[in-house]
Amino acid sequence: MIMNLNSIFGQFSPDYLFLMPMTFVSMLMAISWLFLSNSTNWLPTRAGFSLLSFNRTIIKTIFQQTNPSSVTWAPIIITVFILLFSINVLGLLPYAFTATSHISLTYSIGLPIWMSVNILGFYLSFNARLSHLVPQGTPSYLIPLMVIIETLSLFAQPIALGLRLAANLTAGHLLIYLMSTAIWVLMSNITIASITFIIFVLLFLLEIGVACIQAYVFTALIHFYLVQNL
Repeated sequence: MIMNLNSIFGQFSPDYLFLMPMTFVSMLMAISWLFLSNSTNWLPTRAGFSLLSFNRTIIKTIFQQTNPSSVTWAPIIITVFILLFSINVLGLLPYAFTATSHISLTYSIGLPIWMSVNILGFYLSFNARLSHLVPQGTPSYLIPLMVIIETLSLFAQPIALGLRLAANLTAGHLLIYLMSTAIWVLMSNITIASITFIIFVLLFLLEIGVACIQAYVFTALIHFYLVQNL
């Protein structure tokens, strides 16, 4: 069997089983997540109690170092985390697609929140925000240069925010695809194929961790920018 690297993005092509797209089955599995997170019972089920405990753990983790002014932003930050966490994890299902691997989605989430946080910061304390452009103790002849550098670093925040999430997820998914392709190519040699399969399983577990960590890093950076502006 010959590996065709030209079809490296062929994983996104829809496959059919009994004339039914497998992406449709994956979408149904993703939608079932809503029924677990929105229970209509007045007593919490096991799934609902587990989700409630998960939310409390996330709140304690993200808001370890915060101030009372950022409490009103907690629902928005937690919602963004649950959204990214759901998309990242459900994207690892067979025949599913991780939408957060596209910068169009990550920038659509990160850029408006970053702008809101900075506009609020300049509105509440305009002079204090301007003073951050010049670190304390900067020589007078370096002030223009420091203003330019700090301004560029400020506008680089949303770029890094969205690009980090998309790049990490895309790289992990491509590695999984290459490893799974290598297993089929090496099926003639059971020993090498078995070793490759073990590496593939470990890589898949690592990708699950990356999907969770990247959602946390995204929201933790948003919270960090928020604390800086309040």
